[in-house]
Amino acid sequence: METPEFKTRSEVGELVPHAGKMLLLDRVIRHDLNEVSIETEVDINESCMFYRDDRQGVPSYVAFEYMAQSISALSGVYGRTHGQKPREGFIMSVSNCKLLVPVFKAGDVVRIRVKQTMRVDMAVTFDGAVYVGDTLAVSASLCTVEVDDPMSILKMN
Repeated sequence: METPEFKTRSEVGELVPHAGKMLLLDRVIRHDLNEVSIETEVDINESCMFYRDDRQGVPSYVAFEYMAQSISALSGVYGRTHGQKPREGFIMSVSNCKLLVPVFKAGDVVRIRVKQTMRVDMAVTFDGAVYVGDTLAVSASLCTVEVDDPMSILKMN
């Protein structure tokens, strides 16, 4: 078993702008800044924000937010390593989406892997894969944009 690099939710919380129940990742298992990739994990249980009693788990479409927070954690690791503040980003599109399971069940440990595949200025594309054990559960490509000042994008002039 690998030793997690950021073993607790509070350590992961130092990498991403999410807090409280909106912080969905439980730990960072590994990252590689040369490969521009990261692996994270989520423990599925009744305290998860998107847990649904009627499904006894979390709908698998929530994996997109797991991927997005993993990308954010990767930015946080990069920022720490280079003495910079992590850049904030937005998901612009999701493509090649495959939901291979309907729900992550209570007791599952969900492993999220994202890897940068292309960067053009502030536009960055990642391939994401989500596993339960050795079984691929969700895969997608996420196109993102990094910004220095997210509020400037929201201003309507």
